[in-house]
Amino acid sequence: MKTILNQYKEEVSGWLEEIGLEKNPFTLRIDPELFVGYENELKKLSHHIQEDRKFAMVSGATGAGKTTLLRLIGEKFCDDFEILYLSKPPEYGEIVDIFTDKVRPSILKRIFGFNVSIHELPHYLDGRLDENLLLLVDEAHESDVKVLQWLRTITDQVDRIQFIFAGLPAIDKKLRENVQTLKSRVTTRVDLTTLDEKETKNLIRRRIKDAGGEGIDPFTDECVKQIYEKTGGFPREILKICDKMINWALENDKKKIDELKNFEDDMKKEEKKKDRGRDFLKDLPYKQREIVKILSEEDKLFPSDVAEKLGTDSYKTKQHAVRSVNNILRRLLKEGLIVRKKRGKGYVYSLDTKTKNLLVET
Repeated sequence: MKTILNQYKEEVSGWLEEIGLEKNPFTLRIDPELFVGYENELKKLSHHIQEDRKFAMVSGATGAGKTTLLRLIGEKFCDDFEILYLSKPPEYGEIVDIFTDKVRPSILKRIFGFNVSIHELPHYLDGRLDENLLLLVDEAHESDVKVLQWLRTITDQVDRIQFIFAGLPAIDKKLRENVQTLKSRVTTRVDLTTLDEKETKNLIRRRIKDAGGEGIDPFTDECVKQIYEKTGGFPREILKICDKMINWALENDKKKIDELKNFEDDMKKEEKKKDRGRDFLKDLPYKQREIVKILSEEDKLFPSDVAEKLGTDSYKTKQHAVRSVNNILRRLLKEGLIVRKKRGKGYVYSLDTKTKNLLVET
């Protein structure tokens, strides 16, 4: 097993090296340094913090880049602020611990088992904070209303706390209907939509550069345009489809990815293979079924060989029989049931591995 894994690893690294990459640029990881787009939104939030405003809200659809933007803000201001980033809203019972873990009591108080209640927390933070605390809360649409009310209370009563929360657009309705006092305090609102075509290309380029590559290779300009149209400019969707295409190119030993359609056609074939059941033969037309049976008994056959085994008596000439078999082989190839390899001036045909396995199981 180790030998097989090492061999596969060598194949992957060898292919990446051939196209000038040190790693797959599009593995789905949050990296603020690779953030692209939303420059105006970033400036708006930066001004909000620098002007010592209390509440800001970032909203956007899944995959729009909310988490990356929060992380980027945290990195940008970490030298001047205490940063408290929460990947999800706290439960009510966690609020005190989250703050006291970040802003710890004195050693003497810890020795004597000092405890802070949630009602005492604002006074405690006011006395312990030496520098401003920037509280960043992700997935805020999942917040319990009581938690939002307390976060508002704490931020209201503690001079050195600022609050930025991010969530799906549903957060706006939750605040409007349940925590109007917090909604009325939101002085900065940022809505993340999608990247435009130029920003999509920049995102792909930046990821490739980070992986040691140049430009947008192995993608072409036309392919990047198609990726933008397919994803609508959502950053996460761009990364997901690019990741799949890189893996597809690796498996098919392609050094250039020039068209989204080729990738999508292959993906559809793979889905059909996955959905294909053991009794797939009975769903095939008679001659397709017979050709599959012929190839199950002997592989690497030319179309003329298949025609001979199938029988040419029902055709006007042998040439007509070979032409008909060629058409059937093309359909089976399109369905992903068979594969072909170049041999001399023609092609030889064999069953796909998945088809062979299904036939063995039946």
